[in-house]
Amino acid sequence: MQTIYLSLGSNIGDRQYYIHEAIRLLGEHPKIIVEQQSQFYETSPVGGVKQDDFINIALKISSLLAPQALLDFIHEVELKLNRERKIHWGPRTIDIDILFYGEEEIFEQNLVIPHRELLNRLFVMLPLLELIEPPFKYYQLIQEAVTKLNQSEQHVQVVAEEPTPRGRIASAVKEILFAVGEDPHREGLLETPQRVAKMYEEILSSQRSLKFEAYKLFKIEPTEVDSPVLIKDIPFYSMCEHHMLPFFGKVHVAYIPDQGNIIGLSKIPRLVDYVSHKLSVQENITSEIAETLDEILQPKGVAVVVEARHMCVEMRGVKKLNSKTKTSYFSGAYEKDSVKRMEFLESLL
Repeated sequence: MQTIYLSLGSNIGDRQYYIHEAIRLLGEHPKIIVEQQSQFYETSPVGGVKQDDFINIALKISSLLAPQALLDFIHEVELKLNRERKIHWGPRTIDIDILFYGEEEIFEQNLVIPHRELLNRLFVMLPLLELIEPPFKYYQLIQEAVTKLNQSEQHVQVVAEEPTPRGRIASAVKEILFAVGEDPHREGLLETPQRVAKMYEEILSSQRSLKFEAYKLFKIEPTEVDSPVLIKDIPFYSMCEHHMLPFFGKVHVAYIPDQGNIIGLSKIPRLVDYVSHKLSVQENITSEIAETLDEILQPKGVAVVVEARHMCVEMRGVKKLNSKTKTSYFSGAYEKDSVKRMEFLESLL
């Protein structure tokens, strides 16, 4: 079991959330034990790219993973948390660097340990000093570098640890209960804020995801006849971004394969779930389903129809019960060929 020190940083969105999630994902690996973390530090960015301030911490872990295997797993964690490697030193949801792997020195093409920028980064060394002790081989060197960089323009300060997303939602629900004249401390409401927070995590589970990835493509023999693939009556539930009230109904999806490329049938309902599990409006759900299929399949055409009831129409405002809203989106052959479009629409009757 090797003692390893990591540096974690984030400067996009809910910065502390991404760091907490990275720690959780690292700790889920059977060969990693999360030992200790530093305080949270806020720091101005380096590298000459204009961007927001970072939140940084240092993390001490123990692991049986070899250095390259650990690096590969770190990249998997970063990918799960929407890390995009487009601009060097650019903004990122999460950045995880291996600072030390025991006291080993490693010089490989994609892995240098100790980290080559360590002694130039005050926001890396200050959190690290909370976790290491004088017997550590590089302790004195780091202290000397910190003393030198304290006179530089690098701005680093400790910030308070923020509540988790679930904690924030629970606190907000409690305030709403107060505001509408309820007593959040009465027996029937004591656990309501936590229940609502957990519910929002479930029904808005796609909110932080950048793209749909839960699919697999297959290849079949191409045919000269454009035979569509149709799935009808896919149920969905979503939350309106205008009033945060539910809307729900059915989705009908068809596409015409090109070059024999198809998607697993179960993945289309998964796509519907993914798109609907975030704050949205029906029009956006309709177009996002179609555009996602166009992007990942590149078919000859896509057709999507969504039928839904909206609680913001039925529960409030005009209060028209059982009214339905229908939206549609057509691309490729379905947009250009009125016969194919009518065949799809008639199949829904």
